[in-house]
Amino acid sequence: MSFSCLRTGIVPAILFAFVVLDGGLLFAQLLTEENYDQLVPAGKEVDAIYGDFALQNKSAKAVIAFPGTTRNCNMTVRNVGGCLIDFAATSHESDQLGSFYPGRRKFAFSTAKVGEHSVIVTSTGSETRPKCEVRYQFNTDQPVIEVTSTWSNTTKSDWTLSLEDDLRADGGKEDMVRSPNGTHDVFYVDDVYWQQAYAVCAPGYRIRSNSNSRECVLVYEPADGNSVVMKPGKSFTLTRYIVVGRNLPNVLAMAEQIAMVPVVSYPCELTLVTADGNPAEGARIEFRRGKELRGTVRPDENGAAQLKLPEGTYTVNATIGGVALLPRNSVALEVRSGGNKFELQSPDYRPGRVVAKITDGDGLAIPAKVEFIGAGDTATPNWGPDSAEHFVRNLAYTADGTFTTSLQAGNYDVIVSHGPEYDAVFTKLTVIAGQSIGLEATLRHSVRTPGWVSSDFHSHSSPSGDNTGSQKGRVLNLAAENIEFAPCTEHNRVSTYAGHVAELGLKRFLATVTGMELTGQPLPLNHQNVFPMKHTPRTQDGGGPVTDSSPETQIERIALWDDRSEKLIQQDHPDLGWLFYDKNGDGISDSGYSRSFPLMDVMEIHPIDRILNVTQFDQRNGKAFGNNRMLNWLQLLNQGYRIYGVVNTDAHYNYHGSGWLRNWIQSSTDNPAMIDPMEMVHASKQGRLVMSNGPYLEVSFKAAVGGEVIVSGQDLVAKSGKVSAHVRVQCPNWFDVDTVFVLINGKVAKELQFTRGHNADMFHDDVLKFDRSLDIVLKQDSHIVVVTGHRTETLGDVAGPTWGKQHPAALTNPVFIDVDGNGFQPNEDTLGFPLPVKFGQSSTVGAN
Repeated sequence: MSFSCLRTGIVPAILFAFVVLDGGLLFAQLLTEENYDQLVPAGKEVDAIYGDFALQNKSAKAVIAFPGTTRNCNMTVRNVGGCLIDFAATSHESDQLGSFYPGRRKFAFSTAKVGEHSVIVTSTGSETRPKCEVRYQFNTDQPVIEVTSTWSNTTKSDWTLSLEDDLRADGGKEDMVRSPNGTHDVFYVDDVYWQQAYAVCAPGYRIRSNSNSRECVLVYEPADGNSVVMKPGKSFTLTRYIVVGRNLPNVLAMAEQIAMVPVVSYPCELTLVTADGNPAEGARIEFRRGKELRGTVRPDENGAAQLKLPEGTYTVNATIGGVALLPRNSVALEVRSGGNKFELQSPDYRPGRVVAKITDGDGLAIPAKVEFIGAGDTATPNWGPDSAEHFVRNLAYTADGTFTTSLQAGNYDVIVSHGPEYDAVFTKLTVIAGQSIGLEATLRHSVRTPGWVSSDFHSHSSPSGDNTGSQKGRVLNLAAENIEFAPCTEHNRVSTYAGHVAELGLKRFLATVTGMELTGQPLPLNHQNVFPMKHTPRTQDGGGPVTDSSPETQIERIALWDDRSEKLIQQDHPDLGWLFYDKNGDGISDSGYSRSFPLMDVMEIHPIDRILNVTQFDQRNGKAFGNNRMLNWLQLLNQGYRIYGVVNTDAHYNYHGSGWLRNWIQSSTDNPAMIDPMEMVHASKQGRLVMSNGPYLEVSFKAAVGGEVIVSGQDLVAKSGKVSAHVRVQCPNWFDVDTVFVLINGKVAKELQFTRGHNADMFHDDVLKFDRSLDIVLKQDSHIVVVTGHRTETLGDVAGPTWGKQHPAALTNPVFIDVDGNGFQPNEDTLGFPLPVKFGQSSTVGAN
């Protein structure tokens, strides 16, 4: 049965049918809410939505995007209408395909038809362009999809065809290998860690490939070397096959057979055990024949792997967690025709087993981050890429305080942590071969933050399209770092962490809400985070708005979205000179993107430790890197703008990705399970928020004569000009502060600048580092910001090798003090520097 279905503005015409094979397996179907979970493969790169088309056989699942002009997988994998966007083997569903673009995006597909064994998409021809029809189909129960393009010359002239495709598979921070650039009978891409390999072949053609870390361009070269020229009214057909599987050797064996390469692969059974005879579970076994890589396999829990290899001598290398099991390039296997059985034993890899149990001071299990660093001759483990989940490089993330892992016998330095409210445990661990060793750590909740919860408003993972980090891994990372409120803010799509939070049992530790980052041009200016947003799952962009080339129009669109619903709008990592004073970027001051200003609730002003030594430009490696957001934000406050500051990680990967920046927000509850996202919105809009990369800074203000006690972001009338500020700073055991100072209208008040060197009696060595009431005398209306940090020491190893280089720092949002009772009046001081313009230009606005 077939019929047409019109989807106005998305798919001009769709014809579909339902086919049931033996065993009741659905072979081809339009994706709907009812069948999505059954037909769509699993995997962190899955992008299917309702209205796409599913193809399935016993060995593989595939999804073809509906042929709409607005169909995008994500921010960077775009214009995928009519393309193969998801493809995974049913034996191990782990989709790692971005998109396979037949014809290299030169033909826009507008119609689709689902037949008995196929999905057919068509780009209609015209007098200026040929018609192109692409048929996707499974011919057998093998994990091989046939992709056939037929071009028909509808023009009045000869048409020379470019026989080319491109394939998107992002591997920048993955253990991904692909065919070297050059000409091949079979082109391959293999994600070793996530265990999904793809091969492309076209019988009768060789494939010339040119790849980078994202895109693979495939050009099909006919055996006769002649160009393909279509006469008017004539047609031409190209068929290629895409094979998918769990490991590359088996995928190559199948693809070479299809491509009629004169190579026969033979079954091989391989068993790998450790030096003490135990299965090498989790190992990675790489096979090379001369200089040719044949791929990597991962043995099962019994240390066994089944694969196919052509005849020849193979060099075998094997690792577990980055540790070599075999002397490099020392083991050679001879594969012969017929069956092959190999038994390998590591000569010196003798692991033990680490059994971890992490609790808080009350003996309750908590999420944690555990770092293993090899001591002496012991190698540091490397379990998985930055995109991984529970084991990321040398980190173990646990949602419930427990994990078990094998580890090479030896000595390790171990750091166990749960964010800056908790003391970290620094311990040494000796792993003995063949034995289980307990790793028990109690993390004391030393820093107390009643009435305030920690948050990160800006995080990403693979659905964003500019990275391949697991979203589940992102949630683990956030919880392990004791982030208590984290909106989901993927690029250009509304998404949610809720499913991962529930699956991992983290509801009592981590509150979340749906949101997005709308990322438009020009970069990096036109980025705004927003939450909460209405999420429409499995639809284009999750139901979110699209970008605009105008930052003003884009932020207005966000404000109006979801029927003008209340939401927090955050300006992300802005060049404040460009945004506020230099709209056209010519270095001459203008009114900036002024329509945006009233709609910004908060703005990102990190790097945070730049507040400890404010200069005109952000200096990195001795060179000016950009406008100094801290300085520019203080200048804006003096000009009368009241846009509160936030700091966020903008994390994209999971290796120490979250946790090194946070905002403490005033909250009516300290229980993450009870957090109301709208309360977080309201508190942030009112500036009741403290920014930090670790130190917990709490400040309350009170007029010397009468008046209520307020916190950051609020207004206070103090006609006497006298204000009292009670400042408390707490730190856990893994970093310290050595300074506290007060900024009045953006300038350091010299009488309110305190350091350990000059004011040793004011600082302490326990958790409570500073606890003083400061008397502030003002002669004019003033905004006050309190800052703490350490000018020489850094956050250190707990924060990781990159972010651990930061100096500890925290600052409040401003309070606005009215000393004459006629409302707060800004002083318009530019703090000794010109008001900024776009970085790289020169300002024409003088300093005062």
